[in-house]
Amino acid sequence: MQNNHVQDFFDAMSRKDLAEIKAHLAEDIVLLSPVFPTPFEGRAAALEILAGLLRTIDSLELNLTFASDRDIAVFFTISCDGITVKGNEHIHVDDAGRIDLIEVAWRPLPAVVLLQQRLAKTLGSVEVSCESAPSAP
Repeated sequence: MQNNHVQDFFDAMSRKDLAEIKAHLAEDIVLLSPVFPTPFEGRAAALEILAGLLRTIDSLELNLTFASDRDIAVFFTISCDGITVKGNEHIHVDDAGRIDLIEVAWRPLPAVVLLQQRLAKTLGSVEVSCESAPSAP
């Protein structure tokens, strides 16, 4: 399985190039965020969240990827105002190799909370509560 779209997607994310990011996303992508309880469905919704993230962070560094068929695991580091967040993603690609699922996990929790607060300011007030969060599948 070729994962050219995934490598090119992360290169575009590192450059903060939204037009290039869009080219690698399937129209029916689902984005599962570590800071928002509701999945973002569709290319437009995913791009809105990714654009907000890119406006918020200083840098994104890809550390490691590995793949099995159409599933790719990606490990990366995000920096924002002196905050460092380690992340990993499960990415799935469709038959055309475009990304149709991104499931994100970040750590450590104190840094994630600080980054979520900055991201909420960028995207507008977004309320997140344990009561509105669904359980993991």
